[in-house]
Amino acid sequence: MLIGGRQTALITHGRAMSTPLTSCIRLHDPGELIAAVPHLLGFHPADSLVLITLCGSDRSRVGVSIRLDLPGVDEYEAVQETLLAPIRTQRTTGVMLVVVGGGSHHRVDGPPHRGLVDVVERALADAGVPCLHSVWTPDTSTDSRWICFNEDDCTGRLPDPAATTLAAASAAAGLVTFADRAELADLLTQDDEATLLRRAELIAAATEAGDLDRTLAGAAAARRDLAALHRALESVERGRLMVDDDLVVRLAFSLTDRRVRDACMRWCAGPRSEAAERLWLALTKATPAPERAEPAGLLALSAYLRGDGALASLALAEARAACPDHLFAQLLDELLQSGVPPSKLAVVISANAEDALLAIESEDQDAW
Repeated sequence: MLIGGRQTALITHGRAMSTPLTSCIRLHDPGELIAAVPHLLGFHPADSLVLITLCGSDRSRVGVSIRLDLPGVDEYEAVQETLLAPIRTQRTTGVMLVVVGGGSHHRVDGPPHRGLVDVVERALADAGVPCLHSVWTPDTSTDSRWICFNEDDCTGRLPDPAATTLAAASAAAGLVTFADRAELADLLTQDDEATLLRRAELIAAATEAGDLDRTLAGAAAARRDLAALHRALESVERGRLMVDDDLVVRLAFSLTDRRVRDACMRWCAGPRSEAAERLWLALTKATPAPERAEPAGLLALSAYLRGDGALASLALAEARAACPDHLFAQLLDELLQSGVPPSKLAVVISANAEDALLAIESEDQDAW
């Protein structure tokens, strides 16, 4: 599926990893790299093209990790643009390509999807970025055979992905590696349809009164909306958040004020980010469309700033499904596709959040 000429529906960014991975990535042992892929992405991929950028003069640091559903031949050109966009924003000194699944190895023809790999390798060469290795494996499970595309005698068996150095580091950091992308997506499973329909009706009824309040009270209404969200954040921090109809309706309407939504972005990074991400996740599961787009967008932002591009990609897909014209989700999607580092995005978000806060708070009130 192509959207706007780019594979935004198919691309998944992995986790931002700034730790040297010299113990995991060895150019003479691609099996070590493939075993690291599930932890770089956050899940075990299937039928995927995975591109891993390496940074530094010694190519010992992983930059952006990108996964695409294996495309058809008519999508190869779009794939090139999708993959090259984030590379242009990084100081990439090398790239590793891993094809997972998509067919079987044949003694005569070699690994499947050789044509795709040839196209990507040529595009990388034209961009001045060396492709250090291209390998195929049927899956990322222990003892699966991997085979190089360009070296006939380059093959081996995968070590246990759960026993690698990167697996230990991911576990120590509290990161979960899911069995597949579907298991990760289950985090965003919504409440039952009857509950969502009931809440949609309640939100519609509350919107009429809320719009009148905003018209009459101006910034005071925005301050009340922001206060409601702040109380919910405090409830999460105390472990006492009760996600019921009243809470969902109140917060769903509050987030429809763009200034309030933007002011909440300051919680997406820093000491309150973990609680904020739990709040956005709870609201994403509990809020009907189209209002669901607001917490889903904030969830995507929180996940991306934390370095979890896989969850960010899924949350953005949910936001855009709930409201296809959602401008914030569209902008964040473009930034993610271009590979803007979370650290740079955090600076922009912080400034935008402070501007929004100033717009709705008077000088004699304390900012939270």
